Amino acid sequence: MKFIDLGLSGKTLKAIEACGYTQPTEVQEKTIPKIINGANLVVRSQTGTGKTAAFGIGLVERVISGSTSKALVLTPTRELAIQVCAEMQELGAKHGLRTCSAYGGQKITIQLRNLEKKYDILVATPGRLQDLCNRRRVDLSNFNMIVLDEADHMLDIGFQKEVLDILSRLPRKRVTLLFSATIDKQIEGIVSRYMPNSEFIEIGDQEIVSTINEEHIELSHADKVSTLHRILDSHRGVKTLIFMRTKHGVLKLKRKLEKRKIDGVGMLQGNMEQNKRNRVISGFKNGSISTVVATNVAARGLHIDKVGLIVNFDEAENKETHLHRVGRTGRMGAEGKVINLISYDEPRKPNHRNRKGRCRGSRSQKPPGGGRGPGHRQSPLGSPNSSGGRKQSPKYRGRRKR
Repeated sequence: MKFIDLGLSGKTLKAIEACGYTQPTEVQEKTIPKIINGANLVVRSQTGTGKTAAFGIGLVERVISGSTSKALVLTPTRELAIQVCAEMQELGAKHGLRTCSAYGGQKITIQLRNLEKKYDILVATPGRLQDLCNRRRVDLSNFNMIVLDEADHMLDIGFQKEVLDILSRLPRKRVTLLFSATIDKQIEGIVSRYMPNSEFIEIGDQEIVSTINEEHIELSHADKVSTLHRILDSHRGVKTLIFMRTKHGVLKLKRKLEKRKIDGVGMLQGNMEQNKRNRVISGFKNGSISTVVATNVAARGLHIDKVGLIVNFDEAENKETHLHRVGRTGRMGAEGKVINLISYDEPRKPNHRNRKGRCRGSRSQKPPGGGRGPGHRQSPLGSPNSSGGRKQSPKYRGRRKR
């Protein structure tokens, strides 16, 4: 199938071509016609399958046809809001549509000035949007279409109260679209209450896409940095994203890599000012930064082409987080590679132990030379949490500041 077969307007087809899209992905094929016809959709699809363009194209077509007066796209993080806004601007450019964004980390006065002008689409994070509504600078009764993008992450990081408040302020007669890589009970609750008569569309399994090659390396904690150095040395010229659990760990690892004379290393973590985060993302896109060390703030919302390698320096807290980390590579059918560094002797905090005294989400500790010991193996497992009978740790609930 081609985009022209979806019944899109000529200007939208030109915008799609300018974006570099050649043919629709499965999620785009199945959702765009339904969005144009005004269906309420709950869409679960793997990361990197083209969900943003799916709802973006459908949204543009509804606005230009007059079916939608104003549209709202709600995203969990600043980075995702920025990138979705940029894509919406490209898709609506040929029609003269105007897209605004509102998110934390940028001076609200700048956003207030932008919102004073006429606009068709607003991309926002829940906290900042609620603030603007309370200031009476945004009237949600004017929006008759809403997209909840990365809905699972939005709820997982503590935005449920804000999301429900926003939904309650919108007109009852509206089009509601919910896009997510995973569907859990929280999302099911929102669907049953706020999305009556909605249609579920599921694309693929909730697993890692087949174009991604995943490897596991078992080693001692002390050998992690030197092993990472060798990995980066053998993948020169490859855009690489390295994930860690903590902000402090990100800063510490970045400094260690710089001491080892590794060039083009950036970092992304929640305490950074937004303009610094933007510069790192921009450098990663244009190639001036080849390696980024990041917390899970980069696990969602980073739509960067040609990320060839993901290194999980620290294991993800749960399967969902692992899937989203891995989803930064192998996007839109491209090949990707993931290397998980799994230390058999990594120290654990006492308060992370369960009733039986065993660390949750960890491997049994192995003395050097005992058992299998350090080594390298390939694994078809979709997540480190799926091996060895290990219990999955509770979902991480981060701060709202993203």
